[in-house]
Amino acid sequence: MIVVGGIIILQQSNTSNEVMVGTFSTDITGLLEAKASETVELKNGDTYDFTASIVKKTIGNSVVKMLAYNGMIPGPLIKIEQGAEVTLNFTNNTDIDTTIHSHGVRLENKFDGVPGMTQKGVKPGESFTYKIKFPDEGMYWYHPHIREDYAQELGLYGNYLVVPNDPNYWSPVNREVALFVDDILMDDGKIAMFSKASADRTLMGRFGNTLLVNGETNYSLQAKAGEVIRFYITNSANTRTFNISIPGAKMKLVGADGGKYEREIWSDGVILSPSERAIVEVLFANT
Repeated sequence: MIVVGGIIILQQSNTSNEVMVGTFSTDITGLLEAKASETVELKNGDTYDFTASIVKKTIGNSVVKMLAYNGMIPGPLIKIEQGAEVTLNFTNNTDIDTTIHSHGVRLENKFDGVPGMTQKGVKPGESFTYKIKFPDEGMYWYHPHIREDYAQELGLYGNYLVVPNDPNYWSPVNREVALFVDDILMDDGKIAMFSKASADRTLMGRFGNTLLVNGETNYSLQAKAGEVIRFYITNSANTRTFNISIPGAKMKLVGADGGKYEREIWSDGVILSPSERAIVEVLFANT
């Protein structure tokens, strides 16, 4: 079981009966159910079709409208070899202009996904082609760079796992698991309203009152006695800092945003600010 602690709700939503003028639709009629993330392995020169769309998803006891990449929350885990270059044919089928920002990846400026600086926003129904090269090993992530308070909050985020050219870069483990930690603000069984006009919170968004791991309120993972798992953890929350621990297991911090640490550190937990990644290897001595 993964415990995410230090929960402090600093800001609540408007009263549950209040409807903001010019808010996004919350209608779920006819929407497909969001799927769990799947791993997509790409080779150098591959082309991959990538679509952001509107979906429905169960959060707790509520079915709510959310956004997804290729129908998944989190989006597909794109696994690729270090040094490879791929083409992402992106289509926006959401209800807001958006882009794909490849967070932490060193790439050509015109494909960085920052509106007003590197490209125009991709309007609903339109497409954009990204060519992305991955020169560095490690875990990175992708998300919009327009209205993160809304689009990222509702599920537009996913990981790139760049496999090192050096097979001895990481220590041997039994398996690897990618985790997103997040929160979302629920109000009377619904996601709290968002204004269409502009973000009505500071910076990228607001604190939530419901915690998510890989998009789920009840995420669980089975581990065998003696198994070592390498976790790639990304904080996709708009505002919240998480303190993450795994009770009863030995946790070793081996890397973060910049790749592998020169010196590995045994730790009782890891603190992650928004957008930060941590790479930890965990020994499950007992089941």
